[in-house]
Amino acid sequence: MEENDRIALIRRGNELFNNGDIKNALKIFLATSYQDGIVRVADHLFYEENNKIAAIKLYKKAGYQKRIDEFAEKAALTIRIWLESDKIATTDETSETDVSEEKIGEVKKWEPVEFKAEDIVKQRMEGKDIDTKKNKKK
Repeated sequence: MEENDRIALIRRGNELFNNGDIKNALKIFLATSYQDGIVRVADHLFYEENNKIAAIKLYKKAGYQKRIDEFAEKAALTIRIWLESDKIATTDETSETDVSEEKIGEVKKWEPVEFKAEDIVKQRMEGKDIDTKKNKKK
């Protein structure tokens, strides 16, 4: 593809993106290997559409390792906090040395817990544990 044709296609892709035609803009950005455009589409998917997996694939295709690393760090921190919370909760619940057969047969209802990434990171930076009781869905 000649450079003039590539530039014209990239301009068309930018127009499409600005008009909200993300799908066709992405096709043009991929065909022209326009990394900035691919990253813009990935940002849109990541932040606006909350489609993290598709966004990470596009960041990878564009070679934008910084955003991939940021996502991986936040995901790892979130998982670590959840595991620590579960470990603390399990330790508190099983601190009794006598376990009756009634307790063995009990099945506890699982309730999902919602956290905002910003709250997790903020509390972690302050050295605080996450309060899972107040974050439960109702």
